[in-house]
Parts: sequence; structure tokens; C-alpha cells
Amino acid sequence: MGYAMESQLQHQNLQVELLQLSHLAELQRPELQYLATQLQKLVFLRPISALKPWLAPSSSPAPLALVAVSDDGACVGLLLAEPCNRRGSCWRLEVLESWGDAVSPLDVESCLLKAALEQAPGAMAWVARAASNAEQTLAALREQGFQILQHQQAWLLNSLRKLKAVAVLPEPFQFQPLSRASAVLLLQLELAATPSHLRQMQDLRSEDLLADSQVDSLLLVDLQRHQAVAGARLLRRRHRGPTEIELSLHPGWKHLLGDILGLLLTNAADKHLPALIRCDISNSEGNEWLAQQGALQIQEELVLARSLWRRNELVPPPGLASRTIERLVGQWQPRQRPVPEAMRWR
Repeated sequence: MGYAMESQLQHQNLQVELLQLSHLAELQRPELQYLATQLQKLVFLRPISALKPWLAPSSSPAPLALVAVSDDGACVGLLLAEPCNRRGSCWRLEVLESWGDAVSPLDVESCLLKAALEQAPGAMAWVARAASNAEQTLAALREQGFQILQHQQAWLLNSLRKLKAVAVLPEPFQFQPLSRASAVLLLQLELAATPSHLRQMQDLRSEDLLADSQVDSLLLVDLQRHQAVAGARLLRRRHRGPTEIELSLHPGWKHLLGDILGLLLTNAADKHLPALIRCDISNSEGNEWLAQQGALQIQEELVLARSLWRRNELVPPPGLASRTIERLVGQWQPRQRPVPEAMRWR
């Protein structure tokens, strides 16, 4: 039975269902080819995922895969989402696609989003990313209460030939691989570099950052202060494509933008090209530096978020109890202006 029939989320001639084996053949579309392996794994691992809450109560919730189906049984849309943290208090929208003429694409995407908001277990907040010119997707997100948090420029680094870097790292700096021990330093860096609104919603801990990072992620540490001042985190993403590298630079160490940051990026990206790097659109120095390193502008992107505090009767999940509920609700009132605080690197 489709999820839409159970939750009364039918829209005109449309219903939303959990991804099933019978859907895979219809999802073999050119624009979804990069997701083929991931979709197969999600289907075949679902029985195991369903047992995770009992077998491993502390593990993160399983990813969510929803398919929009028209009244003639044709698949017309796909949504993939997964938790940002192991507690599942914040979820990240990974894929939102629609196709065909039988149903309005905006209706398809809105219906998928509404179902996901209802279906994700324990979700108190959502984060999504979309190209700034993706009017249809942005309209669907806004319809479901998402607001813009950030405006970013995406860059593609295909080669390290033009990357300028110091030959030797000066004292007192040292590169340290991301590990269980150094993840605490990365968390401190993230807290300093992330806008407060996004930080509160993601509710990240060091183990969340570690689980969401690839093995060659690297930190630049000031040994005298025992502090991570910059980082190049290789994000762990399920679908294929360029390696996403999250550059972080501590607000108090902006002078490191240049050859020192270049060496950090060189060491982290060496085996992972091409690499996708994002920088806040207002960070003119950072964007200019990336252009000088041979990176190519890909597209402008918007980061949007939605809080579900009001819907969940304002009961904070573990780890958020010390935060003022009224303040969080006030930040997400309808028609409120976008949050002005911008993140320099992400």
C-alpha cells in the first residue's frame, strides 16, 4: 500500500509511495542514471534497515526514498533524504526530481516534500539545497515553509596544476587527518564558521561529522593553541559525482587565505578530483581565490531550511533542551525575511 493512501496525502491524480522494487525499472531515466546503484541498495537493504531501531538503537535512521505515482501507475517523481545527524533531529534533502506531463511538476515535488516531512522519523528540522535558477524546486520548497539561509557559488576543481601552495607548512601549524580524536577540533571549527541558525538546526556532534566525512579529510591545526583553524572535509555522499569538499576557515584566521590554504586543499583533494567546492556568494576574496586556483564556476546555489518545532508541540529533542524554544520559533515565523547572517565558506 502506498504511503499517500495511508496518510491521506493524495493530490489530484497523485500518490506517494515508499521506493519499491517494482519502481526501479521506471526510474531508469537518463537524468537518474547516477542514482541507479543507490536506489537498488535502498530497496534491497530496506528489510535490514527496518530492524535497525531494535538491533542498533543508537544508529542513525535509514535514508528515506519516496516515489510519486500518477493514477495510471507511472512514476513521475523521486525524493531522497537522509539524516544530518545520528539522532535524526535534522534531515537533509538530497534529491528532488519530477518529470512527465500527466501532473504538474510543482504539484509532484510539493506532494513529495509534504510526504517526506510527515514520514521522516524524529525530524525537527530540514535543510535543502537548490540551484538559484531552479524556480520549480524553490517554489515547492517555499510552499512547504522552507526559507533561504545562504547564497553560495559552486566551483569545480578539475586539476591541481594552477593551485598555489607553500612548499613547507610554517610553524606552529600542522596537518592532522580527521579521526575520532581530532573530530572534536573539527566540531569547534564548525561551530565558529557556521551561522547560528543553521548550527542550531543541524545540532551536530563530533561523531556526526566523522560519520559524514571521507578518510582523507584534513585539518590545519595551530599546535600552540591546540585549535583547528582551517579544514578540508571530504563529504560522504551516496550518489556518484565530483567529490564534495567543504572548506572551513576560522573567522579569526582569514589571513591564511592564500598559499597555506592552497596546501591544505592540495593535500586533501589530490586523490579526489574532480572536486566540488562551495563558497558564500558574499565572500569576494574566497571566490576570487578559487578562480585564481583554476576552479571553474558551475552555478549559484541556495541553502534553505525549515523548522518543525511548532508542528511538534515545541518539545525539544535531546541536545536542544538548553536552547530557547521561543527564539527558534520566532526565527521561522511565516513571511519573515531571510536570515541575514552569511557563512563565508561551505
